[in-house]
Amino acid sequence: MTDVIRELILPRFEAVRHSGAGWTARCPAHEDRKASLSISPGKDQPVVLHCHAGCQPDDILSHLGLRWDDLSNPRTPRETGSDTWTPAGPAVATYDYVDEAGALLFQVCRTAGKDFRQRRPDTTTKSGWAWNLDGTRRVLYRLPAILTAVAAGQEVYICEGEKDVQTLERYGLTATCNSGGAGKWRPEYTEVLRGASAVTIIADRDDPGRAHARAVRDAIAGVVERIRIVEAATGKDATDHLNAGRNLAEFEETYDNASRPAPELAPDLWEFVSTADEEYDWIVPGILERGDRLILTGFEGLGKSMLLRQMAVMIAAGMHPFDWARHDQCKPLRVLFIDCENSIRQSRRRFRPLAAASINYRHRVPDGALRLIHKPEGLDLTKDEWASWLLERAVAHKPDVLFVGPFYRLHNANLNEELPARKVAAVLDHVRTAVDCALITEAHAGHGEQGIKRSVRPAGSSLLLRWPEFGLGICPATDDATTNGRPRTVEVKPWRGGRDDRAWPNYLTMGGPNEWPWRTVIPPARGYRPDPDDEEPR
Repeated sequence: MTDVIRELILPRFEAVRHSGAGWTARCPAHEDRKASLSISPGKDQPVVLHCHAGCQPDDILSHLGLRWDDLSNPRTPRETGSDTWTPAGPAVATYDYVDEAGALLFQVCRTAGKDFRQRRPDTTTKSGWAWNLDGTRRVLYRLPAILTAVAAGQEVYICEGEKDVQTLERYGLTATCNSGGAGKWRPEYTEVLRGASAVTIIADRDDPGRAHARAVRDAIAGVVERIRIVEAATGKDATDHLNAGRNLAEFEETYDNASRPAPELAPDLWEFVSTADEEYDWIVPGILERGDRLILTGFEGLGKSMLLRQMAVMIAAGMHPFDWARHDQCKPLRVLFIDCENSIRQSRRRFRPLAAASINYRHRVPDGALRLIHKPEGLDLTKDEWASWLLERAVAHKPDVLFVGPFYRLHNANLNEELPARKVAAVLDHVRTAVDCALITEAHAGHGEQGIKRSVRPAGSSLLLRWPEFGLGICPATDDATTNGRPRTVEVKPWRGGRDDRAWPNYLTMGGPNEWPWRTVIPPARGYRPDPDDEEPR
């Protein structure tokens, strides 16, 4: 019976691994991320299936499309027939690729283990098939339907796989994909779509899927009038999204070429000066306006990263980070925090007390208001694929404030080189203007001086001194006490932009347990030391 398990059962499971005398795999009867199913040969039955989550064997077999009779009387590959058996095991789905007239060109066969095998009709073989596409014309899936839709001016959806195409067809849409999955788009596919009025590309929610979507977009940009890229709001692909109860309107849009505004003539002098000034579009009253660029610097280990996390949480919660009396002027806002330095585990430990503080101060961060992305390996925004990735993430989340950095982790060049810094700044500006958000990043202070008199200006390219509207640095306050070797109070120094323009605090002091890590104090030079009564009432 071991052959039955190897040939008929195991190919239908995911994440199969040897374990003792049997195997483990993900259970298909529930959402299993831990491979909680044990598979072993049985004495009185062909196989023993034990799910540690409690799923019944009958349910497990049903999800595999099998019955106990199938295991007791297994069909051999020859008995199964060429329509359902592949070199990787039995196929659970077969997809026909046909020409304009509907004649079969080749098939894609998918196994339960998501192994995709392609075959073409071949009368010279005993089975009538050859498991290769040598000399075979490659076409888009559902080619006749796509040609009809393009001619009729109907929208066409492009997915990454055949299963998603069939899912969308059940919703009355015209959809297609290329064989072979991501990265296999061909120039002849572009010609099929020439003249199409609208194409929506549904990207899989992973890096290869998004790269494939961008490649298809670029390939059809000159032949299709309107192009959008969307991705699932739930799960990885279109099928996951729709099976989770989401509708078509809930796909998250990451690109739309129709959203680019038409160019307008610039105003002349008198029109320009006679136009009334717009009111400040405050994100944080008196501190941060929509569209601002802020770089925060500081000495190593002084707490600037924690200050940025605190600002992100408080802005998302609808709190003023430095003046609790102005909370009523704030409202919860969308914040996207992209950490290019810390791991998920490190970040979770640091955000957890901040999330608790938002509850403790009766301003719990609303669900979905603060989104976190971690790229501890860093980003290289000098490369088009990463610049596009960042733009897609921003467009999808539409934040009011984007925290991303630190700056030195946004490219792989020497910190002092001007050209890479210019490219990174250009990408950040494009993203900032595309979603109309404020942008905050951090940078390290220079090392030219020692002690508290050391400059807080950013180290690296001189561009950093000119690019942001506002630059602030934190450094130890004079004659201040320390906690665990760190200054308890820090001075906030502007190195770019005048302090008169904004009401940033002059000094911050460390909070105690169950408090915000940093809170505002008056200068220590006035003899002031933090008083618990100065805190926000709870």
